[in-house]
Amino acid sequence: MLNDIPPSSGSVCVVIPMYNAAATIEKTLASLSQQTRQPDHVIVIDDGSSDDGPQRVRDYAASYPLTLLQQTNQGPACARNKGIFAAQETFIAFLDADDQWHPQKLQKQLALYDQLTRQGHSVGMIDCYQLSVFSDGKRQLEERRKCGNHFADFMRENVINGTSGVLVVREVVTALGGFDQTLRFAEDRLLWTRIAEHWEIHTVPEILHRRGVDSGNITAQPQKYYPYKIKFIELYLERYGATMTRQQRVHFVLANHVEFLNAFSRSGEHAQVIKVFRYMLGHSWQTLIFSRGKPTLRYLYAQIKTLRKAS
Repeated sequence: MLNDIPPSSGSVCVVIPMYNAAATIEKTLASLSQQTRQPDHVIVIDDGSSDDGPQRVRDYAASYPLTLLQQTNQGPACARNKGIFAAQETFIAFLDADDQWHPQKLQKQLALYDQLTRQGHSVGMIDCYQLSVFSDGKRQLEERRKCGNHFADFMRENVINGTSGVLVVREVVTALGGFDQTLRFAEDRLLWTRIAEHWEIHTVPEILHRRGVDSGNITAQPQKYYPYKIKFIELYLERYGATMTRQQRVHFVLANHVEFLNAFSRSGEHAQVIKVFRYMLGHSWQTLIFSRGKPTLRYLYAQIKTLRKAS
């Protein structure tokens, strides 16, 4: 059992990017104070906040060494990298400024890492199950379990349950240069794939962190982040397209665009739904039947709404 394994002797730095998170940052830091295995260092990177979040971090009475770094707004990839390369600990654990951990999160992940490495596994990253709690009360469980080599799985989807559940060996992520700072969306999937090329990925099969989702979530602002998704698709195919079959490439492009087609549809941006669907259809006829035809239905609905508005 994981609870019976002594905690790892490796040190842990928790990296927290923060942007206008004054309402949640203290709860996030408190969840670290409650860890049965305390972090050795916590770095909060203020990404150009305009609220009093940075002052709340300065005033927080932490039970662990707490460092606040600040930068102009450059996005979460740049903020996380700033923390990664400032850290000196064995492991990096990521945590968003509006999420909280279960008290045994670090203890159980480190125990699994020790167990696997003693068995000869080359482990680069460990995650856990994630519970997302939306502002309207809806809950969503992410419970994809990993247990070894998962490089091929990332061609299909991001199989990590959530960035705030990730514990990674620092030397692994620094060797890869950290997150791609040109991206402000899906930069995590690109890095996780690169890790999975060379190292094993495993999961503690328990809900060990809670993710808060509100109207400020990036998929609630599709117009702002869609260009980064397009760039992600280009970068990913440039790096891995040759390793995919033709059908895998088609699925990859359509699945990534559908994510934003759905977001545009939910926000009533019908012109954008039409634009994304036509791009997808130009890429492959399979758009018509993709995801059981739901994108096609959204497209037809957007066309009807657009025509009614015009008349």
